Amino acid sequence: MADAKALRRVVGRELESMQYAAGIPTNDVRIVKICGSTRTFARLVKGERTNLTYPVVGALCDLFAASPQKKFELQRLWDVLDNTSFAESAEALVKAGFSPYLGFERVAVGLDLHELVFVPGLFQTPGYVRRIHEQDPFVERDDAERLIELRLRRQEETEARGESVRIRALLQEGVLRNGCDAEQLARLCELDERPNVSIRYLPFGPGPHPALGASFNVLSFLDERDPDLVYFEAPGESRFVEAIEPVRACKRAFEAGLGQARAIKEFKP
Repeated sequence: MADAKALRRVVGRELESMQYAAGIPTNDVRIVKICGSTRTFARLVKGERTNLTYPVVGALCDLFAASPQKKFELQRLWDVLDNTSFAESAEALVKAGFSPYLGFERVAVGLDLHELVFVPGLFQTPGYVRRIHEQDPFVERDDAERLIELRLRRQEETEARGESVRIRALLQEGVLRNGCDAEQLARLCELDERPNVSIRYLPFGPGPHPALGASFNVLSFLDERDPDLVYFEAPGESRFVEAIEPVRACKRAFEAGLGQARAIKEFKP
């Protein structure tokens, strides 16, 4: 199921960021009135369990001058904490600039990306991004351009972190043969030269790896309070998992796949 602890941390981090931007101290009387105490608010922003309901999250968003769309998304996320999944819509990303996954990605120190279909977003060229969104019947043309801008900005932010984040990508060969043009292949080879980036692919020859039947991302963090997360995404549904055994199984599958994979430079179109 979607791990409520992970989603609480997303909401907490976003509220703390907005509080800082608004210049409002934690002991402000307005925060105390909304949350009941500074201690409860501190637990909220740390992602710890509280008895606060989603209207409280909305009141804090109003206090911190959040946009209506961001307020809606944070309240929606808080309201589905105990559900099995949640949706990350393109509309929400365009209008609110908010994504639970991207919130974790920005603070992760390790990213292991296993992909069955698409080149990972951090590696996509503008042309590749545009082709994806232009073919998406659920994304308006204006939104597609905004999504392209957001994707490129996300790449710039990650590159600016340099070697503080390690990225390993394991791609099925089908990713490289499905709309991956010469420019995109050259980009992958260029990125693979970086000391903190490794891009490998699993060739068709040996057949499908039995434990790698789904795309997933494993995120690791520097803060010991943040356990590793696995993220899955499907149309209309997304989920985080941080239960020890499922995360361990994904990490084992990823490492086993790397043992059979080839360097991206060995790929022949």
